Amino acid sequence: MVEERRVIRASEIGEYGYCSRAWWYRHIVKLPAPGSAEQRGRLAMGREAHARHGRSVALSGMLRAVGIGLLLCGLAILSIILLLNIAR
Repeated sequence: MVEERRVIRASEIGEYGYCSRAWWYRHIVKLPAPGSAEQRGRLAMGREAHARHGRSVALSGMLRAVGIGLLLCGLAILSIILLLNIAR
């Protein structure tokens, strides 16, 4: 099996020294360079996905608070009913 050898340029070494993860994404994973049209589209999609997630988290927190409030109201009503039945 013939193994493909790749030439590593001096600029790649500098890029790797600056940020090895960015070098890996660009040269191994082959993600587009930052600032490209494709990358800007992905960034916009990511921002929208995070905004949707943030709204979902806020809504779930609100629903949790409403649920706890309803539970406490139900327990209060149950306590009053039990106290009134015991007082008879």
